[in-house]
Amino acid sequence: MTFARERSQVVKWPEDNEAMPPGNPFLKGFSQTPNGTIFDSARVEQLRKGPLADLADVDAASALARLSWDELLDYGTEQKNLRLDNAEIAVALRALRAVLGRLRIVFDPPFRDQSGFRQYWKSRGMSDAGGWAKRRDYLTSLFEPVLAQLETIEDLQTEHHNNRDDAAEQITEVTRRRLLGGLDAVRMKIMNELTETGAPVERPDLFWWGTLDEVAFLDRLYNLDQMPSSDPRYATARLDLIQHCINNDDYPADWIYRDERFGIGSQDGRLLRFLAETLHPVVRPEQVEVRHLRAFYNSVLAHDGYELVAVGQISGAPIFSGRRIGGGVSGTMKNIIFAADGPKPKIVLGDAVNNDIKIVRNAENCLVYDRPLNPEGLTWADLLSWWRDRQSLPTEMSDLDAGRDLCNRLWRSLSSKPEQVLFRAYAQAYLLREDTVRCPALIPQVYLHYDPQTRRQRGGKDSVLGRERMDFLLLLPHSTRVVLEVDGQQHYADGMDEGAAASPHRYSKMAAEDRALRLKGYEVYRFGGYELTRNETSVTAMLQDFFEALLAKHPFTVS
Repeated sequence: MTFARERSQVVKWPEDNEAMPPGNPFLKGFSQTPNGTIFDSARVEQLRKGPLADLADVDAASALARLSWDELLDYGTEQKNLRLDNAEIAVALRALRAVLGRLRIVFDPPFRDQSGFRQYWKSRGMSDAGGWAKRRDYLTSLFEPVLAQLETIEDLQTEHHNNRDDAAEQITEVTRRRLLGGLDAVRMKIMNELTETGAPVERPDLFWWGTLDEVAFLDRLYNLDQMPSSDPRYATARLDLIQHCINNDDYPADWIYRDERFGIGSQDGRLLRFLAETLHPVVRPEQVEVRHLRAFYNSVLAHDGYELVAVGQISGAPIFSGRRIGGGVSGTMKNIIFAADGPKPKIVLGDAVNNDIKIVRNAENCLVYDRPLNPEGLTWADLLSWWRDRQSLPTEMSDLDAGRDLCNRLWRSLSSKPEQVLFRAYAQAYLLREDTVRCPALIPQVYLHYDPQTRRQRGGKDSVLGRERMDFLLLLPHSTRVVLEVDGQQHYADGMDEGAAASPHRYSKMAAEDRALRLKGYEVYRFGGYELTRNETSVTAMLQDFFEALLAKHPFTVS
């Protein structure tokens, strides 16, 4: 299956494991003959009408753009190595415009064939002295931006494919199509309910951007000023979308599902975050629409093992996030009390009706993160932003320096050498690097339960609440909470003396607490303190391998 053929005999292009013709890496899909390359106009016409089954649009566009550039360059200079005649270059340019349009890349040269190109360069003063150079420069300015955008799309596609491989993406193309195709049925259900309640009935516009516009909606999920434009006339995605979604309004309503920049069509995490945002009360204030849309989303996503669950609310309206069915922790995170570096805080119920707590003693010894949790979990960037505000750090302080300051404070809460080894390994690999502020935050010494009595006050008896603090906690996407425990001798023996007898009671108590946590949806991983006090270099390597595998299991999607 090729773009090019010999007039008397088609020569099959080498398979991927065969040698490619030297010097022609962008001619994949073309056949070489002893007498030169022959252009297959019928094949290119097929491409113009729609994507080819055996060649991605981005690859076809790249090949056609380079071929057209080469042919026009030769036509405008030496005219010695032309492979396409006037009619064939017209077919190539027409198909190139079409396939680039499908990729939302604007390409509209002021000519349609070789003769048109000649008329254009004559009218623009490119025929006098230095005309060849002027024509070369013009063609470079015409094709280079197109190829640069195609390379960006290729990079994004490669990233998305790698993410799919690493993240074991589960949401199928069938599910994604069902999410688009079932909206008419949802509209009918909404209209029927409104009719039954006697409310005014209008056909709801279930556009994904709700009461906002496309740019305002995507601004909530992406940094549009840092994303590439698909239109060479504009520098950023924001300017591109303003032109095509607002000024011209020439994008179809479902374009977002096919735009590789946003990953909705290829990454589970981004699709779930996108769907959850379409239900946000700022985006869609009509709760009857939210209720029916969420039910529809979940009925479709369930086939691939996902669901949208309420994780919070604004003014009584729910906020949703995606998670694996049967996975993650239900309920809404309200606050994190962690990293106590002094006497135990005294916690009371400030409002038992609302389940609000207050720290009435030793609050200065612990940290409290009380900001809303994003659907992607708690990132190091989130924690740094909170720390900057809490400490009033100067704005000119870099994230790396602010991170060191926060790490020093967290370090003071660690009570054992093994805990310090684990925290240092994570910090070195993920936290104290300028390019990783979007990684998950590792939170030490997090209160899980709180018993107002000390063990002495309880007469030496265990608390009925079980484990009071978690050594480390990671809050990951899909409501996933990962607990890391570092077990010292006190976890499995009576006493801290060397050679203390093993305690079946302590072990069974620890196992029971782990079961309770897992049943609530937490993941629990344990490290033996002895395991972390061997050769520090090998221990650090082991820990970083563990973290790499853990974060590959729970991909932390970054927009």
